[in-house]
Amino acid sequence: MNMPRRQPTIGSQSRALFERAYATCPLTIPSHSTILTGRNPPSHGVRDNGEFILGQEQILLSERFQAAGYLTAAFTSAFPTQARWGFDQGFDAYHDPLKRLPTQLDWRDERQAEEVVTDAIETLKALRRGDEPMFVWVHLFDAHWPYAPPEPYRSQHMDPYDGEVAYASDQVGRLLAWWDAVAPGNVTLITADHGEGFGDGGEKTHGFLLHDGTIRVPMMLRGPGVEAGARIDDPVGHVDIAPTLLRLAGLEPHPEIQGKDLREGGSSVMYSEALTGQFNLGLAPLYSWTDREGRFTEGSWAGFYPVEDHAINTRYDPDHDTTEDEARLGRLRATLDEVIAPEAALDTESLEMLMALGYIGGDRTAEAGEIDPRDVIDLIPYTWQARQAISAGRFGAADRLIQELEFGMPETFGVDLLRAQLLSAQGALFEAHARYVDLFSRSPTSTVALQVARLSATMGDPSDAWSWYREALALQPASPEAMSGLVRALLAMGEGTRAQDLAERYLAIYPDHAELALMNAELLLAEGRSREALVEANFAASRLSFQPHAHQTRARAYWSLGAPDPAIAALKESLRIDPYDLSARMMLTEWFLDVGRNAEAVRTIAPVSRLLPEDPGIAELAARAKAALEQERGEPTTRVSQGAPPTR
Repeated sequence: MNMPRRQPTIGSQSRALFERAYATCPLTIPSHSTILTGRNPPSHGVRDNGEFILGQEQILLSERFQAAGYLTAAFTSAFPTQARWGFDQGFDAYHDPLKRLPTQLDWRDERQAEEVVTDAIETLKALRRGDEPMFVWVHLFDAHWPYAPPEPYRSQHMDPYDGEVAYASDQVGRLLAWWDAVAPGNVTLITADHGEGFGDGGEKTHGFLLHDGTIRVPMMLRGPGVEAGARIDDPVGHVDIAPTLLRLAGLEPHPEIQGKDLREGGSSVMYSEALTGQFNLGLAPLYSWTDREGRFTEGSWAGFYPVEDHAINTRYDPDHDTTEDEARLGRLRATLDEVIAPEAALDTESLEMLMALGYIGGDRTAEAGEIDPRDVIDLIPYTWQARQAISAGRFGAADRLIQELEFGMPETFGVDLLRAQLLSAQGALFEAHARYVDLFSRSPTSTVALQVARLSATMGDPSDAWSWYREALALQPASPEAMSGLVRALLAMGEGTRAQDLAERYLAIYPDHAELALMNAELLLAEGRSREALVEANFAASRLSFQPHAHQTRARAYWSLGAPDPAIAALKESLRIDPYDLSARMMLTEWFLDVGRNAEAVRTIAPVSRLLPEDPGIAELAARAKAALEQERGEPTTRVSQGAPPTR
């Protein structure tokens, strides 16, 4: 739930309102890491969305409450709050199911507030034993871009953002009504992970700048020991939540916590950072502190932003001497012990999930650049506009946007990543592959290695794919995507025994993971156990419906069982998702020829035949398809030389 332009009216007489509460980072995953640990981003190590996982060594609120005998449960609603980011530590139940929509290319996965609240109520009814104390986290994503409130909120509000806030507010009210009935005298804290720019400093969304629009958040607290109706205008922040909740429960905050009890004023000086410009685009990182007088922000240049009418100005004071401000920031940062969080490995679909939400997917090893995000904020929206254009197949528009970015922010990682993605979407697979290899040389991350491996497999080079999947696994040893890819590559290389040995090891680690179910389906097919393979493939495809290979495996299982119609339908779905998968297109052409659907065979092979006219295998298959159609129609056929391009 993000910062509304008007506060939701939730129990205004029973709670304390913190009017100047701040996030430590304007991004979902780092902010929730701070909320759950009571530590600033340098000290929990999660500095950006997509490249970091909250480490096992961090102590979460859920772990403290679980150890104290509480039932702990979480109910989240979006990809950036799934368990995969390390948030499930210490929770007895962690509900984060998401439905993938295979018919959408530019999409996001989200559970609406009503579904999440209902899930929380029904699950807690079933789990709670008597008067057992509970620690519950309920996360709502509705007030996050893109805004699409359900009816009647859509019709009742001219601005869809206000409609999303009103809808989420009503659902929170429903949750609290039930909560108060089953747990009277409870402690409740409501906040948001970050805000939304709406033009503050030129930023429309969030992630790059440190203005009030993106880091000032609502925060409300109620319960025994909290002054009802109080309005506190001292600066406080996310880092203060953990010590407050622990002390309200009679638990002593552990030494690693960096925040202070909200009831005692919290942290009067708030630290915040925005590194997404550095990691994603090669820009300068931003660091700031906020106190009662205003905010000091340092990037490639420094500026102090004074408070005016309870809000911090988006224009810095050019006459303010920042010498002491810079020293103060240095002292503050020196108190924050820095850790390096584990790396997150994103497969293609996961990376596209974050991108659909406006995040780029970056380079955690990127050096700080000299361009300040505040100076190019007008160009940054071109990044997500280019991604949308790529997803919609508007390649010309995407190319024009990327050219603008390449001119304004040359040789930056995020812009070069966009160029590689466009080339891949256009079917320029060899050039895209080369671009991704270059990106890996600049930023050797598991996520980039997975992209290279996928392209190698698509281009029919399983040996190269295997080496890149191995690289990805070395960088991220817990990556099920890399594990599954290694086994598939070995099977494609004809090394069934090695594939089987690896699969047994990996299945012992992730027995119910969809990626590894898909891997198991491949092994079963190789052993001729087609019916068992189909069960595994259907399970995998139901959870990986946006992954072409899941549909290809289903297709092969159906085909081996003598069911050509569902086999062809599954393979066509694979090509709908990735129309430039050469092996799938050639397989579908062969199947059409086998069942006598010769016209469809010609139409299927034609696009790649035009794209790669010199490829002998494609040329031979295209000629066979043409000859079969001519024979079917009673026309003179062109003689085909097997294994070589047809002669005229």
